[in-house]
Amino acid sequence: MKRHIFLFLLLLPLLLAACHPTGNSSQTSTAADTPSPRYLADSLRTLGPAHQLCDENRERDATPYLDSVFLLPARLDPAAPPHPDSLTTREARQLCNRALRELMANYNILMDYEAGLRHLDSLQRLRLPFIERYCLRGLLTAKAQMLMPLDRHNEAIELLNRAMQLAEAEDSIARSSSGTDGKYFPESPEYDNYWSGAAGITYMGVDTVSTRAKEAFLRVIDIARRTGFRGGLYSHSVARLADIYLREGKYEQSIALCREAIDTTPDRADEQGRLVAAENLTEAYRQLGLYEDALRYCALVTDAPDDYQVLNNLRGYSYINRAAILGEMQRTDEALLALTRADSCFQVTDNDYCRMQIALERAHLLSTLPDSLAGSLRTFAAYESQVPPHFQASYHYYYGSALVRAGQYARAVPLLQQAVTQSENTSQRLMAHEAARLLVDCYRRLGQYDRLARFLPHYQALTDSVASDSKIRQLASANIRFETEKKEQQNRALTAEVALKDSRLHTTLLVGALCLLLLAAVIVWGVMRHRALSLRHRLNLQEKASAEKERQAAEALLHEKESQLHRLIESRQRLHDRNRALLRQLSDIQAAHPNTCDLEGFMESLQQSLFSKEDAEVFRRNFSAVYPMALTRLRTHCPDLTYSDELFCILAMLKQNNEEMAHTLGISKPSVSKMRYRIRLKLELPEGTDVDAEIKKIMEAH
Repeated sequence: MKRHIFLFLLLLPLLLAACHPTGNSSQTSTAADTPSPRYLADSLRTLGPAHQLCDENRERDATPYLDSVFLLPARLDPAAPPHPDSLTTREARQLCNRALRELMANYNILMDYEAGLRHLDSLQRLRLPFIERYCLRGLLTAKAQMLMPLDRHNEAIELLNRAMQLAEAEDSIARSSSGTDGKYFPESPEYDNYWSGAAGITYMGVDTVSTRAKEAFLRVIDIARRTGFRGGLYSHSVARLADIYLREGKYEQSIALCREAIDTTPDRADEQGRLVAAENLTEAYRQLGLYEDALRYCALVTDAPDDYQVLNNLRGYSYINRAAILGEMQRTDEALLALTRADSCFQVTDNDYCRMQIALERAHLLSTLPDSLAGSLRTFAAYESQVPPHFQASYHYYYGSALVRAGQYARAVPLLQQAVTQSENTSQRLMAHEAARLLVDCYRRLGQYDRLARFLPHYQALTDSVASDSKIRQLASANIRFETEKKEQQNRALTAEVALKDSRLHTTLLVGALCLLLLAAVIVWGVMRHRALSLRHRLNLQEKASAEKERQAAEALLHEKESQLHRLIESRQRLHDRNRALLRQLSDIQAAHPNTCDLEGFMESLQQSLFSKEDAEVFRRNFSAVYPMALTRLRTHCPDLTYSDELFCILAMLKQNNEEMAHTLGISKPSVSKMRYRIRLKLELPEGTDVDAEIKKIMEAH
């Protein structure tokens, strides 16, 4: 299992992409691609149960359902008339490709590559017409991927070459059927993208020459350029192509592609493509000495959300890279902490091989500390027979450099010799040069000058090569710094412009909001003002109506009281007239019989009883009801008036003449004149004034 961990990480994006197919194919779909009821029913009957079983980690039980996809009735000829009981060519091709993807992913997850190869080989031997015509490219790529972990690289390369030849044949057919504009499009860019990317990834695992993998990745990019499809393995293919450019020393091209992969990832289905691109950027910036940028991109992986358990391995390798960067920056404590975090990631996935690598990396860091050198040597010695071939170059270099620090030059020589050879074979020229430098020092200290003389030309060649690479890196680093500063300036200018626009927008919004608030306030004020005026108008109308009613009631009451006064006066006048008639009769009687009775006394008693005290009080109350303040004003003006004077003033107020006053008061007209004269003196009225008019004026004064 240990020897397949690296291959498993290489195949990780294929597993996730197969388990989570993207929906971006709709970018190039048309109305004709609408799934038919037959397609939906067959999908639910075959892929539906398979997906459910895979979610339950029962990948082997899902295999029969995936195999049943290849037995579905389908039309071989796309131009044939449709039939309700068979899938169209396009629909069958989609289902078969999905089944192949998921079969390949399941066997990779199970790490049962022998069974996967036998299964896929049996499908090919069936020589099913539909697979032979439309799905052979995917089948060959899946078989090559099963051969990769089995170390049958030549067979895998042969299958991949056949798959890419089929892709070129499809391109030729598409070109011949293209329009006059010369543009051509694959029938399904989603699966063309996937199998091209899968071929490139598999090439990187089985082929020592990167040219063929590069061609496969360039095909993925060309598909995106022609069709606009950037789902599936697009980001991962861009990141892998950037890795190839990085190995070739094309730093600027590699960094540009990695940034594109990070910036254009359309969905989480190819999230691992972004992570691989971040890993490449980390390594590129580390080689260029731009450690802060390297740590920043390394954090994209270490801080990525733990959506998939298998991403713990990728995160663990990122922590190892972080430790390497911090080690070069002489920040040993932080590097050791990063290795501890890497170990926790691999502990979750039970990855003993990677934990061994972490132990060796930790021993290498500790060997730089004098107090920990002995412990580091014991760690290297403990793993001497357990190191896998592809990590032996680093192991021999780490162990040999630790022995040099301990002064054990004789033991370090064979290790460093192996480190130089193995590093050169894996194109790790910096490690080869550093191991060669230590080896030269060991030869010198041991006095092995003949070996030193034979090795010096090789060492000089390594030095020249490293110097040349260093100049290339320095130039690339300067260019990248320049481009970075230029982009930062552009970003700052753009940020300032955006901030200015935001400020203007905020100001406009604020002014607009204030205007709206002001308008709303004016509208509310207008409405409230209108309501207040309407309410005031209604109140005024109500008050006027009430006042009119009160006035009418008061006038009616006044009219009634005046009528009562006049009725009372009239009744007294009638009584007075009867009394006078009686007096005349009595006078006649007295003239005939002078000694009969005291007629004078009787007549005086009759005159005093014409307006009794009770009648006078009733009369005054009625007058006060009609004129409430008249007597009060009179008394205020002249407090010396008597009860009879007030009664006279009341009659003057009622516009009674002398005769009416005499009848009402039961006195003679001369007596009325005398009473008027006395009142004029009391009121201090000048001679010649109209006493009755002045009295009325006083009693009606406001």
